[in-house]
Amino acid sequence: MALPDLNWRFVGTRAFVGEGLVGALNATYDLGIATVYADGTARVPGTGSAWTWAREQSAGTTVAVYGNPPTNTLGFRYIIGGTVGASAPTMLTPDAFLANCILYGMQRNAGAYTTWTSATPFTNAGFSGYWHGTRTFATLMDSVALWESQEGCAIQWGVSSTSATSTVGFGALIDPLSVAATNAESDGRLYMMFGSGSSSATSTTWASLTGGSSGGTWGGGSASVNVNHAGVFAPGTAVMYGGAGNNCSRLGTFTQSAGFNSTNGATPLINVVIQQNVTGSFFLGQSRQWYITENQVSRVALNLGGTTLGWICGASLNVPANCVVLTF
Repeated sequence: MALPDLNWRFVGTRAFVGEGLVGALNATYDLGIATVYADGTARVPGTGSAWTWAREQSAGTTVAVYGNPPTNTLGFRYIIGGTVGASAPTMLTPDAFLANCILYGMQRNAGAYTTWTSATPFTNAGFSGYWHGTRTFATLMDSVALWESQEGCAIQWGVSSTSATSTVGFGALIDPLSVAATNAESDGRLYMMFGSGSSSATSTTWASLTGGSSGGTWGGGSASVNVNHAGVFAPGTAVMYGGAGNNCSRLGTFTQSAGFNSTNGATPLINVVIQQNVTGSFFLGQSRQWYITENQVSRVALNLGGTTLGWICGASLNVPANCVVLTF
């Protein structure tokens, strides 16, 4: 049986021009505690689609930002972190620590927060370890955007001068369409995290890439070091399906353009199927209210007849490119 629909909201964007990695973390936190959505409606953290966010600071410098979704039966939490200089957080195969970039991870059965470099940042066992989420901030990323729903979120950092982006996402993003113990967690969900990686920006044609290609996103993962990854916890464990570092991928590739419409001119919403691409390429589930659609710029609303259907998270800030729509 299908899971309840998620209602995605666009929190907005924050600039951090010239502030580098620390500015990126602080700007993300500022979005996380916002009291108003981008459309002007009220946002109350911990209710509706609004996550609750906190941050860790060391000697006044932000080193991590972590979030808790409002619907969270298994106690999941999600974290991004990083330092300009050397550090020693727990990494997830195949990535090693890289300074000056966003790292991301997820935790099941979270307890009290400790510190982002601990093997157990949320006290209890069950932490994934970190993958690289973005390129290094020598690339002058200068803005961040946040989308959220009851059980998932996406964060995107961008470079205004080139329109390039890096995106991470995490949460109960996958509906396995099954309650079998080997297919789903006890709450019927699968919990995913994905990120663009440190080797390149998100490809403007990411939907046409296979799982092993650099530049992918939104469920497209590679097992190569430093590139885009996507993983789902095997039910009841803190291990990615197939073993630590194993990745997921989308089933099928898409080549779309700005004119990729239905015969009546309507904007298509293409559900994404996720598979485990290391041992057997077996079916994991389908995307929860995030859909591939026609090429569009990122961070805008998708409207039909004056009604907002959702929000675009795309590969480019200014040029129509491959994207997903997160429906409201």
